[in-house]
Amino acid sequence: MINKTFSKGDLLEIISTFAIDIPNANHMDKLRLSITLWSELNNREEIPPDNEIYMINNLSELKEYLQKPNPDKILSVKQKQKIMRFTKEVIIYCNNGFNLDYSIFKSYEEIHIPMKDISVHGDIPSVRRAINLLNKDPNLKEKIEPVISNKVKKQLEKKKKKKIKRYYGLIVKEGNFVVDFN
Repeated sequence: MINKTFSKGDLLEIISTFAIDIPNANHMDKLRLSITLWSELNNREEIPPDNEIYMINNLSELKEYLQKPNPDKILSVKQKQKIMRFTKEVIIYCNNGFNLDYSIFKSYEEIHIPMKDISVHGDIPSVRRAINLLNKDPNLKEKIEPVISNKVKKQLEKKKKKKIKRYYGLIVKEGNFVVDFN
């Protein structure tokens, strides 16, 4: 059976990634969707491999992945709230010109050491934002890199490609383009 830590959105993403045909999957509730997905997997002999997001090559690996707790949901609600409060204070510190007088922190170590520990949760947008702002701090001895899962990296790349800017009727899309004047 599928572990309860997987949300309906997670299950829908797995269905689309592995090309599993479940009619009206969007209209099912989570329980019905998980039961339907599990029975569909039991009726299959193989699935297409995914080497980009989930790194799953066969049906038995997918079943094992779904039976374990969702690796994307490793934080409890209390832990996530604590991280969010801390990153909010770091963002305030950064927006106030990296001045300790305008923050709740008493030393740079109170910011930098916990931020290195929190950097493993780079899938959380607030953590990424706080790290990006903190890396501009002149008092920072070494840069901090957020640890981001393959799944979130792909989502960020898709989001960046979709971003369209409009300037006075000019539409700007990011990417590589060839402009040819005839």
